[in-house]
Amino acid sequence: MQLSHMQPAAPPRFIASAADPHDKSACLDPCCGVSRRFFMSGMATAGAAAVAGAGMGAKPAAAQGKRRVVDVHHHYFSDAFKESSGRFGNLPPLIKNWSAARMLEEMDKNNVEQSILSLASVPVDWFRMKPEELRKLVRTINDDGAKLVQDHKGRHGLFAYVSCVDVEGSLKEIEYAFDTLKADGIEMSTSFGDKWPGDPAFMPVFEELNRRKAIVYFHPLAPFCCGNLVPAVQDSWIEYPYDSGRAILSLLFNGTLAKFRDIQWIFSHSGGAIPYLAHRIDWQSRPVKNIKEVAPEGVIKELQRLNYETANAASGPTMAALLKFVPVSKVMYGSDFPYVTNQYNLENLRGIGLSEEDLKAIEYGNAEKMIPRMRA
Repeated sequence: MQLSHMQPAAPPRFIASAADPHDKSACLDPCCGVSRRFFMSGMATAGAAAVAGAGMGAKPAAAQGKRRVVDVHHHYFSDAFKESSGRFGNLPPLIKNWSAARMLEEMDKNNVEQSILSLASVPVDWFRMKPEELRKLVRTINDDGAKLVQDHKGRHGLFAYVSCVDVEGSLKEIEYAFDTLKADGIEMSTSFGDKWPGDPAFMPVFEELNRRKAIVYFHPLAPFCCGNLVPAVQDSWIEYPYDSGRAILSLLFNGTLAKFRDIQWIFSHSGGAIPYLAHRIDWQSRPVKNIKEVAPEGVIKELQRLNYETANAASGPTMAALLKFVPVSKVMYGSDFPYVTNQYNLENLRGIGLSEEDLKAIEYGNAEKMIPRMRA
């Protein structure tokens, strides 16, 4: 893989971000004064600016002709999810107006042959629910996702959602997801209110996932501590990438990554802050007493064992950091639909000077190897 003569590009003036659907200040909501027309036009401008600014001479996606794409970060919003989320704040239009038909239309428009369905950032209020209520809600939403897979055969896979705060319920949902729904993997949040996935209380969940040699995919959100910290700054802009980092370090330094070698881990948005901070973490964690136990091959090697996807993180500078840190074989394509369009993501990815071989690996090859349902 080569990033030929990469030049730093000025960031676009508008960057499409995965907005927290439960943040009343989210810019997708008309109350903030940003119209849907401005949002979409700004996103198109950002995509064009990123391609032009990369300085690679790559043609836009539309000019490269049809090619296979598998999207591993693709959201669905069933009625049960909309109803539950609406209890905790106004739903932005992208969630209200979501439909299976619009999802397929967007996929077809951008030659996305298959997508793995998952939930977007869930309301943190879910982690305050009584276990019985949360179990029922999660089961209904996972059933809805499985129905979409069945209704559109060959177009979708499913990462079934599990919330670690209810360990007993999570174990039951894992069994149901794999044995009944035939899910392709499990989705978790990067945090569960005031706990992160490496918490020792969650060990039984990862023991079962390791036994099943499962794929575990993480989607970020802002935890109890860190939502709406800075006025006018949405959580999705900065807290989501940070919480991906918190989740990864929680799993690393609590020994979960070292103990459960048969889990295949996938982290959103090119790993958030991890590629940038990895060597800092490696150096400053040297005095940790059990460092050889939690990182048998060293911190860097442990982080390089993980898999990452590119949703809303496929611009030149971000991909330069990621692909300097991990090989192409550890990177998969993601879109973050409907918050970010496939056109925007693909134009960024195809405009940074990757070889055709590397593009094919990221756009579909690596997902095919990991997820049997995605194989052509």
